[in-house]
Amino acid sequence: MLKLRTVPRDDGGMEILRILDDSILGRWTPEDPLSYEQSIVWLQSLDGLDFVRSAFIRNAKSRRGPLVVGGTSMILGYAKLTEDAPVDRETGRYTRRLFYLKEEDSLLNMNQFPKGSIDPRSVLPGVCGEPPREEEVERGYPWYVSRTELGLSNSTQPAS
Repeated sequence: MLKLRTVPRDDGGMEILRILDDSILGRWTPEDPLSYEQSIVWLQSLDGLDFVRSAFIRNAKSRRGPLVVGGTSMILGYAKLTEDAPVDRETGRYTRRLFYLKEEDSLLNMNQFPKGSIDPRSVLPGVCGEPPREEEVERGYPWYVSRTELGLSNSTQPAS
């Protein structure tokens, strides 16, 4: 069982900190980038968020600062690493996880989940996360209503 501490952030998000103990160190693997995760930072509340996409960013300049990526994706969170996290041998930078949504995700509703998406409430430092379970999602609106219309997207275009 992971020992965690949750710290609210001023921007409405939260940071989930992993407290290291002997049980974690016994499962530690130096080749696994997840082993070096100290915390997960969520930039906004997870309320109303059914899924996120996850990616390993292998060219992060720092272990702990915010991750900046180009494109139209909406960044929802990222991992901070421990002080002893090594640089990636190929890139000479750090490997960190990023959590995001693509622009087209705002057109989906609670009846659809993209392949490879994960439930943000199951993401912890050092833990990949699990796929969203349709049976646990509150069916609060019909399939034809989009997230954009509910204000769950930063997109300004109305759904078609």
